[in-house]
Amino acid sequence: MKIAFVNNNIYDIIVLVNNMTKKKNTTKSNKKSKNVQTRKEVLNNSIYESDTSNVIKCVVIVLVILLVMYLLTVLILKKSSTDYISKEDEKTAIQYSEILAGTSFNKDDEEYLVLFYDTTADNASVYGNMISTYEAKDSHLPIYYVNLANTMNKSINSSESNKDAKDASELKINQSTLIKFSNGGILDYVEGQDSINEYLK
Repeated sequence: MKIAFVNNNIYDIIVLVNNMTKKKNTTKSNKKSKNVQTRKEVLNNSIYESDTSNVIKCVVIVLVILLVMYLLTVLILKKSSTDYISKEDEKTAIQYSEILAGTSFNKDDEEYLVLFYDTTADNASVYGNMISTYEAKDSHLPIYYVNLANTMNKSINSSESNKDAKDASELKINQSTLIKFSNGGILDYVEGQDSINEYLK
């Protein structure tokens, strides 16, 4: 009986140790699963936070790049439009003095001069110089010129000049001519290079 009692005690001890080991293992596995779960939560939270911060950084970088591109575009366009406008103004200023014969009677100025000459002729530069010299004077009337070589002005070329023309349709030019207009009518009519040069002095 003693043996049976010892056997029972040993068996009980083994079962008790076994149960304790199982409890420890269960507690350890519970702790491990809790630790793993806690780690997962921490990792998820840090990943979420790092993802959020990465997204915010990307958005900020994209916005900065777009802002820089916008500013560069505005700066370039402003510079080129300014250059373009100033070049156009120069062209306009140069072209403004050339008019068509049909508009010679209806300029906005009260009094003005119109020089009719062939810009392809050998002495064309002489007339260009006369205009420049006249415009350089402190006091002068607006002066325009009509290119007789232009096909749009061919209708006024004639073998005889008409000094009494009342409008552009009656205008006839025989040679290089300077006309002073006043209030839409002819006031002075000067023909020939030397006479024009004297008139403009």
